[in-house]
Amino acid sequence: MPELVFFRRGEEVLRVAVDRARVVLGRGDSSDVAIPDPEVSRQQVALLWDGQKCRVEDLSGKGTKVAGAVVERGDLPDGADLELGQWRAVFRQHGASEDADAATEAGNATSVQGRDAQRWQPAQLRVKQGGTEAVHRLTGDSFTVGKDAGNDLVLQDRFISGRHLKVSRKDGVFHVVDLRSTNGTWLGPVRLFEAEVTLPTSLRVGEAELVLEAVPAAKKEAQAFHGILGSDPSVRQLTDLIQRVAPSTAAVTILGESGTGKELVANALHACSPRANRPLIPVNCAAISKELIESELFGHEKGAFTGSVGARKGAFEEADGGTLFLDEIGELPLDLQAKLLRALESGEIKRVGASRPLHVDVRVVAATNRDLLAAAREGRFREDLYYRLCVVPLHLPPLRNRRGDVVALAEHFVRAFAPRGQTVRFTQAALERLQQHAWPGNIRELRNVVHRALLLRKGPSIDGSDLSFDQEVNRETGITVPELPPGMTLEQMLEKLERQIIETALRRFNNNRERVARELGLARSTLFKRLKDWGLTKQDEQE
Repeated sequence: MPELVFFRRGEEVLRVAVDRARVVLGRGDSSDVAIPDPEVSRQQVALLWDGQKCRVEDLSGKGTKVAGAVVERGDLPDGADLELGQWRAVFRQHGASEDADAATEAGNATSVQGRDAQRWQPAQLRVKQGGTEAVHRLTGDSFTVGKDAGNDLVLQDRFISGRHLKVSRKDGVFHVVDLRSTNGTWLGPVRLFEAEVTLPTSLRVGEAELVLEAVPAAKKEAQAFHGILGSDPSVRQLTDLIQRVAPSTAAVTILGESGTGKELVANALHACSPRANRPLIPVNCAAISKELIESELFGHEKGAFTGSVGARKGAFEEADGGTLFLDEIGELPLDLQAKLLRALESGEIKRVGASRPLHVDVRVVAATNRDLLAAAREGRFREDLYYRLCVVPLHLPPLRNRRGDVVALAEHFVRAFAPRGQTVRFTQAALERLQQHAWPGNIRELRNVVHRALLLRKGPSIDGSDLSFDQEVNRETGITVPELPPGMTLEQMLEKLERQIIETALRRFNNNRERVARELGLARSTLFKRLKDWGLTKQDEQE
């Protein structure tokens, strides 16, 4: 499988498989690979992979430097590099196989085992205090416990000293030392001053119980189903539905927020169906202009319109005998919805400019993040097409509703994207930040956060300071709160947000300033002053 390998100052920091027909690189979270660099556009460049060769398409409008030359579109040969701010990405048409990766990991594990594998035996500290219980993953060689803020584990307990105890580990054995605490460290009925303990061991300090124990082995392979990861009940229910629905020819619509993995579900439906040995053709209805979408779906004859120098098959013909995945189906123009309905009901399509229809055997899987039924009631989507597509609706849960899967998904992405031969881990502080985030961008946002952390990390582990989020959601108000960019003051950020809100309102109400002022609760004079300060008024209005 082809891959992109990212380098910074000659050091490999990230590798990403080009495992789909279109992979977008950019600074924004909507991109497939997030590049944390102000010189990179939110959507900088797209890689188009057809199974044989790769092409690049610049999305920034400024051109992207490929193999030393600025290009807008063209071929991306094996070994060519893309310059993306301070990072360089090299395209490799034949990435290392999974067997090679496994061999590398096995070799690393063998060498570590002979030296200090037991030293890095995965362990955790379970803290039971006041009816609550918390688990802390141990990542270093030692840690201290006490009330003072300088301890690795801070416990508020009237019977615990400022620096109460220290725990070190070596060769699979934990060395516990009481730091002359007032009320002591207890192992059962015995007061402990210094001792070596193995896993599991329960210590009592003050009114808290500290349990040193091994980290439970994760059942990673059991949780994976055609790339769908997770142990949440909603995920298990989804995979069960996929297995039951896949063998049929019924149309399926995948419903869920952006970034929840709708394309993965479409791939799983195809892979579990009798059509698995036939093509799966994806079409993003939102990424194609209205003028070209009909040709993309149904094809065209030579001379059908200006620029059509030859006949071309559409997605329906290419998917004949297989599956057609229509992503963002809610963006399909109304006039094409009627033609799509006719194709679904009769199995016949007609190329643009053709006089005779063609018969195709296609199973359609659609996906959208919109409420199609509400759109149908408002006249923006055909109701008959809605019922034809939603024979079997599959609902994808947002990541905030399956928080138990966040750490497992993050660790999966780290293993997938880490430089070859390197083992990268999350610190406890990083895991806590991941679990506290609201994930408005769902799994896509989590994947991009891991991408950025791998690019920005300062050491062999990913710490909490290496994680950056494009946006936070206030749980009380439900309002998306952007993170303050480095070097920008709060006052500058507030002015930027105010301008964005006003400009959005102006576009929404067709530049009707009275309506904008009324909707935003501003005086007309205040709105006009803001526009004048930002240079958004006409010359005669300024005078």
